[in-house]
Amino acid sequence: MLRYYLCSSVLLFLSPSLSGQTAEKKITNQSFSIISYANTIEISAKLDLLNDIQERSFIRPFKQSQFSIRTQLNYSFSKKWNALVGAAYYLSSPSDPYSLSKLVVPEIRMNQDLNYKQKYRTFGLGHRFRMEERFINKSINDSLIVGFKFRERLSYSISFEYYLLKKRPVHNLTIKASDGISVYTNKKFDQNRFYTGLNYQIEKSISLELGYIKTFQQVSSGGRYYNRDMASLIVSHKINKKIPVDKKDR
Repeated sequence: MLRYYLCSSVLLFLSPSLSGQTAEKKITNQSFSIISYANTIEISAKLDLLNDIQERSFIRPFKQSQFSIRTQLNYSFSKKWNALVGAAYYLSSPSDPYSLSKLVVPEIRMNQDLNYKQKYRTFGLGHRFRMEERFINKSINDSLIVGFKFRERLSYSISFEYYLLKKRPVHNLTIKASDGISVYTNKKFDQNRFYTGLNYQIEKSISLELGYIKTFQQVSSGGRYYNRDMASLIVSHKINKKIPVDKKDR
């Protein structure tokens, strides 16, 4: 499994589609806002259930772009290595905010991740290898039809965290940054995604994160690209399944 993911990451950087392109590019600039709620439910010392709900909207003009809900099972092999298996359901509106179409396209997306983390006194580094299977509902004009389009995608991302305040039990403050690249298994470039954010731990189990995302994504038709700026707000909640027991009740 590890060998597969390492080979996948090499593929991302050796893919000929990522080299310089001579064709003229048509770039569309867009702005979004993203609001997300995520929770982590502890099942055992090594096993967690991760869930998140996300709403993405165009800013100019203000209009819903995408709604998604995801659940993942996370298993920690050690303090440095962990793996996730998950599934998500997406509802996507037209990529043009000025479109008059009311078509909403459902998508089922599955993912398998392998993560490697390195933690130091004041900062941390992370590496994520991901494989995704996408089942996108087929459509003609403004109508859905029976069947799915299948697309398989590989991605690699590197992340950085700097702990501004870490010694306190709560009210920790962390600066985050990450950069990732995705390609389809036919070696076609999909997107580059950069993220930076500030995470504030309100309580031991609740944190708030404000972030900025920049994506550069190729449209399936070829020489068209989306250059997207996104402002994000994430509320994270950690739920401990263990119920404290009063010694007097024993």
